[in-house]
Amino acid sequence: MSSSSGKRPDGTDGSDHWHRESVAWQYKISSINKGRLKTTLNLQIVFGLLVIVRLLPGLTALVGLPIYKKLQHWDIPAPKAWEYAWIVSLVAAVFGLKSLPKNDALVLKQFLIGTAVFGILPVIYGLIELFDDLMLYYKDKKSSSQILGYPAVLVWYLCLVVCLQMHAFGIYFGANLLKAWKPKDKKIK
Repeated sequence: MSSSSGKRPDGTDGSDHWHRESVAWQYKISSINKGRLKTTLNLQIVFGLLVIVRLLPGLTALVGLPIYKKLQHWDIPAPKAWEYAWIVSLVAAVFGLKSLPKNDALVLKQFLIGTAVFGILPVIYGLIELFDDLMLYYKDKKSSSQILGYPAVLVWYLCLVVCLQMHAFGIYFGANLLKAWKPKDKKIK
């Protein structure tokens, strides 16, 4: 093969490129979506670690560790059940990361189911639960608690919307990977 500025082989003007080999579509799709899914899952794990820090006072009290009395000074509202359920979605994220190196469709399906059940459903429940507080803030422009100087209900709602988007993108990229990893059906004669 010659370079673009070098001499061309005799007998061709370069217009015969259509018959050359190219990468099959499923490998292109797999490569693109693997990177995107990995980025999404890494963001989910970082976000999950932040939520675990937020839930640390409740988790230590639940387990019965004596350190929870020191953590009560953080002035964080009590954790809700849907937040604990959402933490389980981190296990699904680990499954998603584990499925990528070997194109393991079974583990990827487990990630998709885990994300739908423990990721999206708790987030939707949290959005519904906080909706009344959001409308109350919208009407009165007053908030009972603040996080980093901002009304807590707005921060929580923003975090839940971002989390919902992360899960939706993860499911979308995972479904594209399943489609790309699915073996072609052979025609039976």
